[in-house]
Amino acid sequence: MKRPLTLFERGLYLDGIKPVSAVLPVKIRGTVDEDSLRKALLRIQAKHPILRSLIGDEDGRPWFVWQEHAPPIPLHIVERKSDNDWQALAWDAVHQLFDGRRQPLARMIWLRGEGVSELLLVCHHCICDGRSIVTLLSEILQLCDQPDDDIGNELSLNAFEDLFPEEVLRDRRIQRRTRLKAALFKLFILTRRRGPARVYGETYQLQWVFEPAVTQHLFERCKAEGVTFFAAASVAFMLAFRRVLGPRGVDKFVAPVDARRFLPALKADALFAIAPTVDMALDKACFEASAGADFWGLARAFKRDLATKIASMSRKVYETFLGMEHLHGWFDRIIASSQSGHGGRDVRLSYLGRVELAQDYRQFRVETMHCLSAMLAPTPAHLIAMSSFAGRLNFTFVSDELSLPREQASIIKEKAMALLLAAVPAEIFNEPALADVPVPMRAEAV
Repeated sequence: MKRPLTLFERGLYLDGIKPVSAVLPVKIRGTVDEDSLRKALLRIQAKHPILRSLIGDEDGRPWFVWQEHAPPIPLHIVERKSDNDWQALAWDAVHQLFDGRRQPLARMIWLRGEGVSELLLVCHHCICDGRSIVTLLSEILQLCDQPDDDIGNELSLNAFEDLFPEEVLRDRRIQRRTRLKAALFKLFILTRRRGPARVYGETYQLQWVFEPAVTQHLFERCKAEGVTFFAAASVAFMLAFRRVLGPRGVDKFVAPVDARRFLPALKADALFAIAPTVDMALDKACFEASAGADFWGLARAFKRDLATKIASMSRKVYETFLGMEHLHGWFDRIIASSQSGHGGRDVRLSYLGRVELAQDYRQFRVETMHCLSAMLAPTPAHLIAMSSFAGRLNFTFVSDELSLPREQASIIKEKAMALLLAAVPAEIFNEPALADVPVPMRAEAV
């Protein structure tokens, strides 16, 4: 069993010479058994064919090649010394390359302590999106606790021909449009002036957390205002970037969309890496529809605009996915063109949502899901990842010093959080559990 990497997967894998991965850490209180953990890793590897595959070469391009005797998912054990050890460990892990020709594109780090541990699941982005890495972690914890549980079995490497609806693959109009899009993209690459690959600065990440009391009030306010948390957070960050960098400081804001809504044959627990993106903007129409341009009115207008864009994506997703498969012969030119452009002028906002991960097991309890660490190539600028677990909101802001100095990123963060936290009553911050949480700045006028 084997299949070639799609063009999107190739763009993420990049011949294995760039770190393009994510680390999801959880804090566990109780007993983790080493033998059970190793067996759990073997079981998830047996379930998911992509974890039993190595990268091979055929016809001048990389392939996933299933292995009957696959090397096991590596488990690295590090002795835990403090509650903050996971932060440096996660940041180091996200920069480590995967050797996909010799090892699976996933690894586990166990920060082992007496009665308390952290498990850090590391996955290459070419096999996992955010939902997939949560699925893997959930299965590992389940099998550590209940080794005999049936977690199912996947039989496919999830090629497009296995996932796309039959009517899409047979649709001649879509076939014509995919060929047209591919031809236009080739023309764009041919005519685009490109120089040497850009050099970026030292990468960094900012991480912060909202405790449950703050998170609850924020979610309640979002619900009362008729917006999702993601809509409110997106507007807050877009306004903050505009205020710090000016209206032309960012080329575009994008958000990944779960491809499963367009691929009904893709099982909910299957691993999948490709996430189409939707462009987001606070344009004139949003401001005009925002009932006076107050923050919540603007968030409602933005939510409506975003929902309209996502609802119209399905045909474009099929055409783009299939059209890009005509461009494998142009892969080197596409990457060279991409690397000569200024990747540090885009902002990617990603929200995993309320993570569905059980907390209570027989021998241990998942106390906390820490902030996700992630790396995109050629620069992580600017990636903002958010997730909610056990009532806490986690934020990660990743960039590099040349694209956005850390000091400016900190100001953007503070301005965005001021807009969000203005919805939280000030007395909440006087509670003992929130003594270290700074009272938010007064929200600036939109």
